Amino acid sequence: MDYRRAHTVEEAVQALAESPESRILAGGTDLMIQLRHREARPQRIVDITAIDELRGIEEEADGRLRLGAGVTFSDLLASPLLRRKAPILQEMAAQVGAVQLRNLGTIGGNIANAALAADSLPVLIALEAEAEIAGPEGRRRQQVAELITGPGRTTLQRAELLVAFRFRPPAGRSIFLKVGRRNALNIARLSMSAVGHLDDDGRIAEVRLVPGATLRRTRRVTEVEAMLIGQRPDEALFAQAGRRMAEVMIEASGRRWSTPYKEPVIATLTRRALHRLFIDTERPPDMPLDLLFRLHGEAHHHPQPHPPAAGRLPKTRVPHEGTPQRISFTLNGEPVSVEAPVGLSLLTLLRDRLGLLGAKEGCDSGECGACTVILNGKAVLSCMMLAHQVEGGDLITIEGLRGEDGGLTDLQEAFIEHGAVQCGMCIPGMLMSAEALLMRDPAPTREAIRYAIAGNLCRCTGYKQIVDAVEATARKRAGERR
Repeated sequence: MDYRRAHTVEEAVQALAESPESRILAGGTDLMIQLRHREARPQRIVDITAIDELRGIEEEADGRLRLGAGVTFSDLLASPLLRRKAPILQEMAAQVGAVQLRNLGTIGGNIANAALAADSLPVLIALEAEAEIAGPEGRRRQQVAELITGPGRTTLQRAELLVAFRFRPPAGRSIFLKVGRRNALNIARLSMSAVGHLDDDGRIAEVRLVPGATLRRTRRVTEVEAMLIGQRPDEALFAQAGRRMAEVMIEASGRRWSTPYKEPVIATLTRRALHRLFIDTERPPDMPLDLLFRLHGEAHHHPQPHPPAAGRLPKTRVPHEGTPQRISFTLNGEPVSVEAPVGLSLLTLLRDRLGLLGAKEGCDSGECGACTVILNGKAVLSCMMLAHQVEGGDLITIEGLRGEDGGLTDLQEAFIEHGAVQCGMCIPGMLMSAEALLMRDPAPTREAIRYAIAGNLCRCTGYKQIVDAVEATARKRAGERR
């Protein structure tokens, strides 16, 4: 297995075409799991994260919005343009994973993976988005609704690459609702994407309803839409629409063990989405988008990392099959160049090759946050990244967070003072997530702190002490800035 980093779409397509068993690396959050479980064993990994054409959110001359396929969910949340033109994308992005995963995961990867529970798929279908695709035969366009043919299946051919998504901003309101088992790192059990507006007479002129994680193939449910067009919005109509949505779900998948749960929930989601769309139009989104906008925006400052103390001995614990390739990057303020086999995770590189044991291996699947580090100013999960993704980057680990005197930082001291430190398994990741928050929001609310550390699980401390410690650090730093 070898690794290629492409800098243009054409270079990526060529690299994919040269090797029949190639895989694209965009965010890596799906690919890393597949590699770890040996569900994917590619001959080549083509990294597309450095392709400028795949990034960016812009309004085109004809009024359509363009999302690069390499746009991350954090990019969606930080976009002022989407706040004005298509807030449904931000409502969706706010409920994807946690901060660390939103900083990595891309909208193109979410679509190409074609999971039924993919959050962005029903939203793009509701927006009637069109995908731009590049391949050996040139470029083509296809509606996102037609791109996905079933769970894990798309019309993408070998060596084809998603480049961008285009759509017209919705004429009226748009809503995204989601139900899952937890607040953060939440995989949808059911979701609802809805777009619509009323005519001058107060009747429903247009409505698009796309349930997620519901049907065998994600699509607009025109059977329900048709019964709403031309009607005056009221709760009885919406309840009827909800019952019909549940009927469509059962017609598509039959009655299964989960039906007693899903049948009333999808009906309720439909009713609530329509209520929010046409009646309770002034209600703000359930997710605090202003807070999340700051959390995912530009950093106000960057911590000055310090090299860790000498004396750590590199070791090797896990064998890897990939061909060794050199990686050069900045680690805790010092240039590093090391050979590592392709397929090695960043976490394994840090712990087993560089002897930096602060980042912990907890779940090894992106769910616990114990391996959080800061890459190019953003909190990321080192277990969910290939080591080679940090090429040319600026990486800070917990070992690099030290005071100017070589001792503890003010944040670390606050953790001790407020009793926020217990076993130490999760604490390094908690500190890195908290430091990344303070880089962007020097005066966070307690709610903001909770959102920032929502991707970090702790069994023994309790989160109140951690929130207290981060809040105290913010107040202390504010006093020093005066």
